[in-house]
Amino acid sequence: MDALVGFKDTLKHVDGHDVEIIVDGVTECEDIKRIPGEGMPRRSGKGFGDLFITFEVDFPKTLSEEQKNTIRKVLKNGGKGEL
Repeated sequence: MDALVGFKDTLKHVDGHDVEIIVDGVTECEDIKRIPGEGMPRRSGKGFGDLFITFEVDFPKTLSEEQKNTIRKVLKNGGKGEL
């Protein structure tokens, strides 16, 4: 569901600090998100590079008829249907 509606998550950086990830909207497989200043230290010692996150989106291999009907109902109403 997160791949369709977006999400907010916190990742532990290699140096131990938390990095908040916010994704709005649809995330496709192999989408890349750039987070400025959260990458590795620059060789010059002045600041940090950017962190790039590549997303792998896994969809279920099968859905029950009830799940299919629920998804159809929600999408038919422009995403405003009730589950």
